[in-house]
Amino acid sequence: MKASTPSLILFFVTSALVVLFKLLDYEGLVLCGKSILIPSLFIFYFVSNNYKITFLKGLIFLLLFIRDIFTTLNVSESAMGTFLCILAVYVLLLYLAQKDFKFLKFSYKDSLSIFILILGIGAICYSVLNLELENLELDFSLYVAFGIILSVLSIISIINYIKKGSYAFFNSMLMCLCFIITDIFFVLYKFYFYNYAFTLISIITQFLSYFFMVNYLLEKDKVIDDLNDY
Repeated sequence: MKASTPSLILFFVTSALVVLFKLLDYEGLVLCGKSILIPSLFIFYFVSNNYKITFLKGLIFLLLFIRDIFTTLNVSESAMGTFLCILAVYVLLLYLAQKDFKFLKFSYKDSLSIFILILGIGAICYSVLNLELENLELDFSLYVAFGIILSVLSIISIINYIKKGSYAFFNSMLMCLCFIITDIFFVLYKFYFYNYAFTLISIITQFLSYFFMVNYLLEKDKVIDDLNDY
């Protein structure tokens, strides 16, 4: 067994337990379980990457952990704290994605596919934000900015995968799709129409997005290591 395997097992077992606790309505245990997820994934990443981590990637893990702390504490500042943490994570991931994107070369044949992709994700974002949302915790303009950043991140990640087709970009694309599904269903059950199924879908895809994110970061590091060895 690899040294990193126990932490990955802990992540999946805890994720399954959190979903079970949510079904049983044990909110206290749900919050406790969530607080374990990011540390377990951080250990998995750190050990798998030969105990190396850059400042930027360490910051991503830290922000996700702080986000979970805000959720657990549930104080008056939790909504803004949670929002800023996940927004910062999206911005950092966007920075990583655009570094690969700027080296891509496009032909005229790519234009239609990219246009359809932008139109599709833009339509999804607009449709969600155009709902009659109630009891918003923050100013509506912040949610618009959030939607735009997530849309740009998703578009770039999908284009990266379409053009290069690497395992790293495959995980990046899945990560973004999970982000989109998570945030859509969060908005639906939180501000539009509460449905227990929406909550479960949001939680499950959130956990999957974490897993795909770590795979993406690890695969990017492998490419860098290979180039350095070369």
